[in-house]
Amino acid sequence: MRIFGPELRKKGSLELSINAIVILILAITILGLGLGFIKKQFGALGTQFEDVSAEIKGEIIEKIRTSGDLLVFNKVEIAAAIGKPESFYVGVKNTGGEANCFRTYIQCLRALKGSCDPSQPGVPIAVGGVDLLNSRPSSDNEWFQIFDEVNIKGGDVGVFPVKLQIPGKVSPDTYLLSYEIYKSETGDCGSPVWPTSTTPYQSKQFYINVR
Repeated sequence: MRIFGPELRKKGSLELSINAIVILILAITILGLGLGFIKKQFGALGTQFEDVSAEIKGEIIEKIRTSGDLLVFNKVEIAAAIGKPESFYVGVKNTGGEANCFRTYIQCLRALKGSCDPSQPGVPIAVGGVDLLNSRPSSDNEWFQIFDEVNIKGGDVGVFPVKLQIPGKVSPDTYLLSYEIYKSETGDCGSPVWPTSTTPYQSKQFYINVR
């Protein structure tokens, strides 16, 4: 039977401690490299999104300048699959000299083959935003996620994202919608004074092909 003396046991313990330290250092180094790589990738991705947003904003501002329209979209045709999120951008120009609050309201007017809401054939329904009478879509009929109210400086163009997700109860079809913008008479969104007339500041009809 072999008997190890105290010095040999001490040497073995020391070698074990050194190995543990080396492994720990390697693990920390690999972890640091991995975190650096991930941070770099996310940073590049964030810069890419900023560049895309700046490019889209520039395109929308140029479209407003050349067309003279006060409300434009960055997409001419909008296609969506039921339950799948889609997005596009909207630009609104404030022709006034001061900052104003702008309110967004979206209606589904009719469908090519069916109706906007199977329970209300032939009836236009609210599908996003809020109108001057504070009418909002029901949760079952909400197709859009948008800023209900936004501030735009005088003479400036505001560009805002619009998220679209068609509810499951909607049938595949081509739908005609109205995108309506209301402008406060005075004041920003902190204390807007809304007009008594329900005529929109600007409105635009557009189509969504739901598949």
